[in-house]
Amino acid sequence: MNKPQVILTVVAILLVVGLYSLPKVVIDGGTPEEATFIDDSVPGGVMDHSTEIPEEFLPRINSWKSQLIVNDQIQLKPESLDSLMAVFIEINKYDSAAYYAELFAERFNEIDHWQKAGDAYYNAFTYALDKSKINMLVQKTRRAYDKVLAQEPNNLDVKHNVAMTYLASTSPMQGIMMLREILDIDPKNLKTLFSMGIMSIDTNQYANAIERFETLVEHYPDHVEGNFFLGISYYETGQMVKARTQFNKVKELGANEQTITAADEYLERIS
Repeated sequence: MNKPQVILTVVAILLVVGLYSLPKVVIDGGTPEEATFIDDSVPGGVMDHSTEIPEEFLPRINSWKSQLIVNDQIQLKPESLDSLMAVFIEINKYDSAAYYAELFAERFNEIDHWQKAGDAYYNAFTYALDKSKINMLVQKTRRAYDKVLAQEPNNLDVKHNVAMTYLASTSPMQGIMMLREILDIDPKNLKTLFSMGIMSIDTNQYANAIERFETLVEHYPDHVEGNFFLGISYYETGQMVKARTQFNKVKELGANEQTITAADEYLERIS
């Protein structure tokens, strides 16, 4: 397998594992073309990056919306919200899912509601490609998360996601500094170690990637993706014995088929 093919395989794995929702400005694996969807049934409408709602999903969407919104008022029915969001996510309408989560948070103003809205907008942000849409989703994400951090300043998951939005902005160093602050508080933070390791790979800083992923697998020895990307980092720095060990470990850990295929392809290149 040539290097471009290996790269494509690795990018596919990045998409499968989700990269803990790293923004595409860090790892651009590609997504379907974006388009604008306006839901006129709700005041203000809903923007989303799907081309249409498949007809077979409309009954479910309308049913959950009719339970969630009565007389233009959001009802305290979190199960209806979750079900509606799940349908939108199923058809890749991440903006729509986030929009309803935000409406719910605005109405009832609880911290867990704002975190759900922030998580949903962050998810939409990670799939956005259009610059103006990215900027809008970044602002929405931070607004929701700021409400969480105002009461839970040490919520490291939220801090991590806020940091990642800065990496997609004109202030990437602010995001990097926030990630470093998280590791100062919690040196074993899985999400942050993984994100910083992937960023190092993406910028060809393999020595830094090795440092991050070695720390990660030291504390989480069965973390499949951490071991896999440590193997890549060893490979790219010419440490073939260590790389071989890592790729064999990935296979022993019971990785998914795509990751095992990539590991085997690297092992073939090492031989």
